[in-house]
Amino acid sequence: MASSQAKLLKLFLRMRVKRELTSNAALVRHLRSAMDTKLFPSPVPSGITVRQASVAGVLGEWLEVAKPCMTILYLHGGAFIGGKLATYHTFCGEVARRLNAKVFMADYRLAPEHPYPAATDDAFQVYRQLSAELQGTEPLVIAGDSAGGNLTLVTLLRAKLENLPMPVCALTLSPGTDATGTLPALTANSASDSMLSKSMIDRAIDIYLAGADSTHPDASPCRGNFSGLPPLLVTVSEEECLRDDAYRVVHNARQAGVTVELLSRLDMPHVWPIFHFLLPEARQDMHVLIRFIEKHVGESLVRSSAEFQLSSEHESASKALAG
Repeated sequence: MASSQAKLLKLFLRMRVKRELTSNAALVRHLRSAMDTKLFPSPVPSGITVRQASVAGVLGEWLEVAKPCMTILYLHGGAFIGGKLATYHTFCGEVARRLNAKVFMADYRLAPEHPYPAATDDAFQVYRQLSAELQGTEPLVIAGDSAGGNLTLVTLLRAKLENLPMPVCALTLSPGTDATGTLPALTANSASDSMLSKSMIDRAIDIYLAGADSTHPDASPCRGNFSGLPPLLVTVSEEECLRDDAYRVVHNARQAGVTVELLSRLDMPHVWPIFHFLLPEARQDMHVLIRFIEKHVGESLVRSSAEFQLSSEHESASKALAG
C-alpha cells in the first residue's frame, strides 16, 4: 500500500500538473509553469557542493563530493519542454554522496525553440566529452528520468554506433521510449496516471519531434538494437502512461542479451524515485539504485584489473621472447 505521503503527492500532481489542454502552445506554457517553478523542497545534501559549468558547450551543474571517484551524467525529465535542475538537487546530491561521485546535470536545449534532435545532440556531446576526458580512469554512469530516460537510451545507442566506450551501467526512471503513441498503456493508464495523460504526451511528442520520424531509434529508442549496451536498471509505476515504454525496453534488452533489472511499484506517481525528500518509497528504492551501480562498478573494476594483468603478462612474455 502506498504511503500517505505518496497519496498526497499524487493528489497534488493531479491538481497542479495534469491538465487537458487545447493547443500545443498551451501545453508549453503550462508545463513550464508547473515544472520550472520550485513545487517541492529539494535541499542539497550535506557535504555536496553545487557549481555551474558547461560540458561540450552544454550548460549544467556539477553536484560533487570533495574527492569523487566516479562520474555520473544525469539527464532530467520535463517532456522535452521544461524541467528545472534545482528539482534534482536532493536526488542527484544523495546519489553523489552515497557513491562518492560527481554528477553533471545537463541543461540540454528544449522544444519548441530547439526541437529534435537538439536534446539528443546535447546529451550525446556531453557524454562524448566526459568519456574522452575520463579515458577509463574512473567509472562513468549515465542516468535520466522520463524524457531524460529517453535521452539516456538514445545516447547509449549513438555511442555504440560511433564505437565510443560504454558506461559502466545506465539507469532510466519511468523512461519515455516510444514516440509513436501506439503502446497500450498510453491509453489504458491515461486516467490512472496522476501526472500525465495520453493527450499531454501526444502533444509533447508532437512539439518535440516537429514532424520528424517517430519510429527512428533516436526518437523511439525502444525500437533500437540493444545488443552491446551496458547493464540497465529501469523503474516504472504500474499505473502510469509510460508503463509499456519501460516494459518494452526490458523485453528488448533481455532479447539482446543485455543485463537488465526492473523496479516496478504499484500506486506510485511518475518518476517517484526523484522525490527523495518527500517519499519513504523513494528513500527505500534509493538503496536499490545505489546497489545496482555499486555492483556494476565493482564488476567493471575487476574486469579492468584482469585486463591490466593480462596486458602486463603479455608484455613480459614478448620481452622475454625478444631477449
